[in-house]
Amino acid sequence: MEQEVFNNLLTLFHENKLAHAYLFETKNVEKCYQNIILLIKKILCSSKYADNCNKCAKCHLIDEGNMPSIVTIEPSGKSIKAESINNLKKAFATKPVYTTHNIYIIKYPEKMNDTSFNKMLKFLEEPEENILGFYITQNKDSVASTIVSRCELIKLTDNAKSLQGGLTEEEFASCQKLAGEYYQKLEDKTSNITWYNNTVILKELTTQEQIVCLLNLIYNTYELKFRETKDFNIIKKLKIIEKYLNELNYNMNLGLLLDSFAIEMGEANGL
Repeated sequence: MEQEVFNNLLTLFHENKLAHAYLFETKNVEKCYQNIILLIKKILCSSKYADNCNKCAKCHLIDEGNMPSIVTIEPSGKSIKAESINNLKKAFATKPVYTTHNIYIIKYPEKMNDTSFNKMLKFLEEPEENILGFYITQNKDSVASTIVSRCELIKLTDNAKSLQGGLTEEEFASCQKLAGEYYQKLEDKTSNITWYNNTVILKELTTQEQIVCLLNLIYNTYELKFRETKDFNIIKKLKIIEKYLNELNYNMNLGLLLDSFAIEMGEANGL
């Protein structure tokens, strides 16, 4: 699923629909960083990008960390200092020479000190067309809301290990199958079988972990669909799923919870 996210971003780039800045929330910052670098190589490659491209001077410069239009910022000690942001601004004061865009990546943006934060905020408030920004954090809630609001948020919590939780491989595979089936029911405008008591799909869920897994899988599917279509009705569905994921943190009757969830999702679909 994570690779689908980056494939979708590549498609958006080719359609000239990329946002000017993205905030990635992930449990694995380094893996996310490497995926962003790979995305950048696919965007900038002079040839048709192939794995471990060795034909293209741009890919070689990126691999060597010597592409002047790509800047990575990460904490020095316990914080990201103002000097790093000043250097970024100097590097991007002119239009890129070798590439179509100037691109910056900031790991752990929550570690910017007050001075660097203020400098970065000014940089975000008036984005230029030829600048792309990528922020990577483990917890978006630790990032200043003024930065979060200026970025498009992407949660990379859809890798198998984080979703699987304490489920066995067999249980996880079953949840994936059920999530796919239930998503199709939700999207079938001619069907009213979204109700818990009228479908065997949700009745197969017997534990809280299974329900959490299924809701997260459906959430990720809708999130990907929203990035592809920009259908704002999907936001309503995402908020419903978030609501029930939060309610699962408390002791509840799982049957009643699923009944209520199915009803709200059906209403959101106009069923």
